[in-house]
Amino acid sequence: MDTRLKSLVLKHIGKAAHKYWRAVACDIIAVCQGIKPGFLYDYGAVSSHSLAALTLDVFQTISHEQSKGGKKCDMCVITLEQDVMLVNIEALYRRLEEQEHCMESSTSNIIDVSENLKSPQILSFSSPHGIKLKQELHRFCAQCKQLLSKRNVDVKVAEVELPETENFNLTTIFGLLIGYPVFYWYQGGAEAANCLDMVPLTVYEIVCDVRNNFTDSQSQTSKTYDGFQTSTKHCDGSKAESLPSKDDYLLKSGHAVYSFSIPECVSDHCTERIHSWFHNLQDGVTKTLIINLQMSQKTVNLPSVAL
Repeated sequence: MDTRLKSLVLKHIGKAAHKYWRAVACDIIAVCQGIKPGFLYDYGAVSSHSLAALTLDVFQTISHEQSKGGKKCDMCVITLEQDVMLVNIEALYRRLEEQEHCMESSTSNIIDVSENLKSPQILSFSSPHGIKLKQELHRFCAQCKQLLSKRNVDVKVAEVELPETENFNLTTIFGLLIGYPVFYWYQGGAEAANCLDMVPLTVYEIVCDVRNNFTDSQSQTSKTYDGFQTSTKHCDGSKAESLPSKDDYLLKSGHAVYSFSIPECVSDHCTERIHSWFHNLQDGVTKTLIINLQMSQKTVNLPSVAL
C-alpha cells in the first residue's frame, strides 16, 4: 500500500512532499480512522481542495484494504485564516461535545499563559476572562457543528470564521480541534506574548507505528519485530517461503501522532486527565492501521516559547 500512498501524496501535494510523504499519509490515516479529530497541515503550503482530494483517495485506499469500499468518507477540510486543517466529522463532534461538557463542569482543561501572569495557571471558567472565553467557545463549537452537519460531498471544504476579539486566538482553537487533553489560552489575541519563557515544561509525545496493510486474518503469527507480529505460517500450517521484513509491514515506525506541553507548575491538575485521555486513545486503536501506541515525556526549559 505504501507505493500507492506515496503516489497519491505526490500527485495532490506535489514533488515538494517527497521527503515527508509518509508523515503526511500517516497523519491523514490517523484522522480517517478517528485516532485524532483533526490534523493541522504544517508541512508547507497546500490548498484546501488538494488536501480534500488527497484525503478521499487515501480513505478509499485504506477502505479497500479493509474490504469496506462502500463506506462514506466523513471528513472535512476547514480553513482557519491562512491555515488548513483536516477533521474527522464524527470524532470532532465528540470532541466538541466533550469540551462543552467540560466548560459546564468545575474542572478546566485550559491553561492561562497570559503575559501579565507571574506563572501559568489553570483558567477558571467562573473568572471574568473564563466566562467570556466559555461564551465564545460555545459559539465556536455551535458554528463548527453547523458546518459539519452539511454532508453533501465525500470530503467537504468549509471556512470557519474566528471571532474578532482579543479573547480568542488560534492556539486555543488548534488545541481544541487537534484534540489535546489540555491546551493554552492567553489574553491579547494572536500577536500577544505569553509567560512561558524559562518556565519548565513537560512535553508529552504520543508515537505509534502505522501498518502498511491490515493483517491477514487467515495467517498465524509467530514472530515479532519490536512488538509487531508477522506471519511465518500459512493457514494450513505449511511454512511460508520467506518472512517479510518489518519494513514490509510498517508504513512508518515511531510516527508522532500527538505532541504538546504543559507547564510543570500545573502538572498536579493535568496529569490525571492526560493519562485518562491516553488510555482512551489506546482503546480506540483496535482494528486500525495504528499499533504500538506509546506516550513519553520530557522536561524542557526554553528561553522563548512561541505559540
